[in-house]
Amino acid sequence: MKKKVLAALLSAAMVATLLAGCGKKEEAPAEAPAETPAETPADEPADAPAADEKMSFEIVSKGLQHQYWQAVKKGVEQKAAELGVEVNFVGPASESDIKDQVAMFDNALNSNPKAIGLAALDTSSVTEQLQTAKDSGIPVIGFDSGVPNAPEGSVLANCSTNNYAAGEMAAEKVYEAIKDRISGNVRIGVVAQDATSESVVNRGLGFIDKIAELAVADGHTATVVGNDKYITDSKCEKTEGANVVIDVRVPSSVTSELSAADATALMNEAGTIAIYGSNEHSANAIITANENLNKCGTGEGQIIAAGFDSGAAQIQAVKDGVLLGAITQAPVAMGEILVQTMYDAVMGNTVSDTDTGCQWYTAENIEDPEIAQNLYE
Repeated sequence: MKKKVLAALLSAAMVATLLAGCGKKEEAPAEAPAETPAETPADEPADAPAADEKMSFEIVSKGLQHQYWQAVKKGVEQKAAELGVEVNFVGPASESDIKDQVAMFDNALNSNPKAIGLAALDTSSVTEQLQTAKDSGIPVIGFDSGVPNAPEGSVLANCSTNNYAAGEMAAEKVYEAIKDRISGNVRIGVVAQDATSESVVNRGLGFIDKIAELAVADGHTATVVGNDKYITDSKCEKTEGANVVIDVRVPSSVTSELSAADATALMNEAGTIAIYGSNEHSANAIITANENLNKCGTGEGQIIAAGFDSGAAQIQAVKDGVLLGAITQAPVAMGEILVQTMYDAVMGNTVSDTDTGCQWYTAENIEDPEIAQNLYE
């Protein structure tokens, strides 16, 4: 009996102990909340590169033979280093090598870059590739001449000089120098390296249209002869018997020899009072032709000559008075703006066309810092 009572007492004590223990049980410390992932900026696309991923850009220019393209390349490399992106800058040996540029664009697409920069020699030759870039989500940014008439949405923006306005500026400066010489029938020559590149064509058309406009405003009649593309696209109406003839010559292929021959022929035409080269290649052709003819200058009876772009030969010709002056773009700045625009496009920012500017330089202002920074040799 005593054993049964003792067992009952022990069981009751154990139950009481357990109940007391449950009442005093400490709560487990609260766990620290899990870190919330950083939010992606609203304007950053889903496929934007990770912070530690290096962007790669492909840039296909019109060529590498002219110092102009080397200056653009310099700007590209400077901005690429600043932004920490890798850039492959290529171009054909000659600006008439359209097939070579197409192959380079194909290679650019095959490397699957984050963005592509393109200065098209002939937009129609890369239409298929532009559509492929669009379908693949690779942003294309045009520069220099841009990519006129590209498939809708395939080129997001262009970084270039307003070439038509630049041609107009050259015409205004030339006309100011020749307006008092227009007596009877006169000829104004235009040396253009091609009739396909947007930049070259628009610089030529801007010059042609403005010269015609100014001449007509002064009571003259004007017409355009020579290359069919420039005749057709010019605003100047064809006028039989016009006393101001704007004569446009385009070589069958882009070579220094053929363009110099065009310049020589124009300078030997009766009544030629002015001549204009719409890029470095064409301006150099005028300079080469003048080495044998010695007809260009600002003296009485000399032909007023003007150029476009820069380069050692053209700078010296301006300093020597062979050229009245020339239009310079801002090639280094163009390269920098191009890379920045490509970078912005990849990061999902809105991009738009940018005019990279131009200036008229002469022997009088060529040392001005604002001018000198845009000249290249």
